[in-house]
Amino acid sequence: MRPFLCVYGHTNIDHLLALKDLPERNTSSNVISKKSYFGGTGANLATMASALGVPTALVSYVGKDLPPEFRRLMESNGVILDELVEVDGQETPTVWIATDEKEDQVAYVFQGAMANMGSYPIQVKGAKDALAIHLMTGSPDYYLKLLARPNLLRKRRGLDPAQEIHHVWDAERFQKALDFTDMLFCNRNELATALRYTGKDSPEDVLDSYRGMQVIVNTLGGQGARIYGRNEVLDVPAAKVEVVDPTGAGDAFRAGFYAGLYRGKSWLECGVLGSAAASFVVSSPGSLTSIPDWGMVEERARSLRR
Repeated sequence: MRPFLCVYGHTNIDHLLALKDLPERNTSSNVISKKSYFGGTGANLATMASALGVPTALVSYVGKDLPPEFRRLMESNGVILDELVEVDGQETPTVWIATDEKEDQVAYVFQGAMANMGSYPIQVKGAKDALAIHLMTGSPDYYLKLLARPNLLRKRRGLDPAQEIHHVWDAERFQKALDFTDMLFCNRNELATALRYTGKDSPEDVLDSYRGMQVIVNTLGGQGARIYGRNEVLDVPAAKVEVVDPTGAGDAFRAGFYAGLYRGKSWLECGVLGSAAASFVVSSPGSLTSIPDWGMVEERARSLRR
């Protein structure tokens, strides 16, 4: 199957720890509960988008210790895994997230096979075949080499560094990436860093400065999202649901957004579909434990438009 979307990003094992209080340095704290889930920016988006009917390929680097059931989960939802690369001598990226009763968190990230992504040969099969590529967490140098390929210039190119914009990217490489992309995805904090890197005061200024940029999608958690287009600013409502775990909500939003693009929807309709998709994920713990189908997301999106 030829993909519509090719996603680059992490495939992780996430370990979630619940504590009464986060410990002070050089002390300890009892863990009340611990649970492990499949996740990672790339795997989350690719799996959710595929479940919503978007033909999606994933480019990601893992170790040979990737659980077979994780691969089966992605395959069962239709993800094209031709470029899910098992790197000899490396382990699958792993994240430990400790959360206390005040909802303060500390995360420890083991990059594993993704640590040396910048030195790997670029995987381009899925990107060549797809109509849209989406770049998430991973090596800026790898992504810049990918974006510079002439055969990708006519495709939709989404830049979405997530939390790595703060400590993996820098102003010089971020500005270079913006020269080659037409969509930017970010939350509040990530948008602030993007503005600092570009020396701009507002998303509108970024759009004016990078003529190839068509849209900036700014997710706002429980307040929905704001979409900055060339001639419009659109506010997207959030679905009113009980939030059990926000992990993976942003990735699910992107999946719903691309499900809209795939079906030729407007920016606003894509955003509403993103909010609808995210509302299913936050209703259960883990990123990939509550995966809706297209009919479910479309129905919830319809309720948000009323």
